[in-house]
Amino acid sequence: MNAISCYLIGSYIFGAAASAAAVDTTKGTTPYGGRPQSIPGTIEAEHYDQGPAEVAYHDTTPMNEGVDYRKKTQVDIEKRSDASNGHGIGWTRKDEWVTYTVNVAGDGKYSIDMPVASNKTGGIFHMEIKGKDITGPIHIPDTGGWQTLKHINHKSIRLSKGVHTIKVVMDKEGPSGSIGDIDCFTFTLFK
Repeated sequence: MNAISCYLIGSYIFGAAASAAAVDTTKGTTPYGGRPQSIPGTIEAEHYDQGPAEVAYHDTTPMNEGVDYRKKTQVDIEKRSDASNGHGIGWTRKDEWVTYTVNVAGDGKYSIDMPVASNKTGGIFHMEIKGKDITGPIHIPDTGGWQTLKHINHKSIRLSKGVHTIKVVMDKEGPSGSIGDIDCFTFTLFK
């Protein structure tokens, strides 16, 4: 197994708008840990918003196929020693999605570093805000096996300052039979 780590950047709230958005009763979810996750920074894939199915996430299987990291959830969370937080999401299928409430520190172009794993070529996913695709297709390659994380990078994602909900949408399975395993998403201001 490869030892791969995501560098965790502290969770900070920028401005009054972020603290007001810590609990968004209009959408029925709350950020994992009670406050928006910071961009720039690292978002653990398993730290999607807290809330019910079809509001905070959609999963095509009735039960978590992995470990009991988040208690009552259908999202498939796997335990893995090479992941930055010891966990990630796996068993991903077409049409599944998870949401993350984030606070973007400033307008700009960002890159996203993602440790992923797949045995054979994985599938395709994208990220969106308010229904608008912000990344285009992100392809997960064959990393040499489900237990081998490989970093992929997606550049030039334009984000605006403030609190947003990012939805990660699984689009298409690959020859692996899945989209792939995802450890985390590290957003860095792109120069």
